[in-house]
Amino acid sequence: MLSFTAGSLFPSPTSLGAKVTINPMFLWDIPSVRSRIGLNFVADLGSSFGSLPISGIGLSAVFYPLGLSSSREVNEDLSVLIKHRISPYLQLQVTPVKCSISTATSFSTINPNAAYFSAMVIETSAGLGLDYPMGDDLLAFLGLHYRFAAFTSQETTTGAIKYSGIELLLGIMTNFF
Repeated sequence: MLSFTAGSLFPSPTSLGAKVTINPMFLWDIPSVRSRIGLNFVADLGSSFGSLPISGIGLSAVFYPLGLSSSREVNEDLSVLIKHRISPYLQLQVTPVKCSISTATSFSTINPNAAYFSAMVIETSAGLGLDYPMGDDLLAFLGLHYRFAAFTSQETTTGAIKYSGIELLLGIMTNFF
């Protein structure tokens, strides 16, 4: 669950309250360094501060200390072996995100008591997890990640914008070779 602060608008940590966070990734295997790198998209959906308060596209790197969880290898006789194994990972994501927070209940009328702000911040996410093979080219993963971002502004109302939180991720991954 993420919590944020924003200058005098939200001076104490306030829970974002997003109902779900999606984080699809498109990664390329680099077996020589036991890693995957690629692009990710992150979006927090369904918050009381807006339907899409945080979203962005960035870069991901995943390191597997014990080797990739899935791979295909060609033997000397040119037969292809599909290898799957349970494998822990370490992950780092750097994502420029748009952080848009609003307390307005309707945009059809002007509310002088509503708070609005939007900022571009660099979000960093670091975590660890475990890939578990479920069949040919299908893996489940479970991860624990820490997300954080900060932006300092000279604007007196929003001032420094910060958010952070720990997330438990559960998902599926498929491979195409």
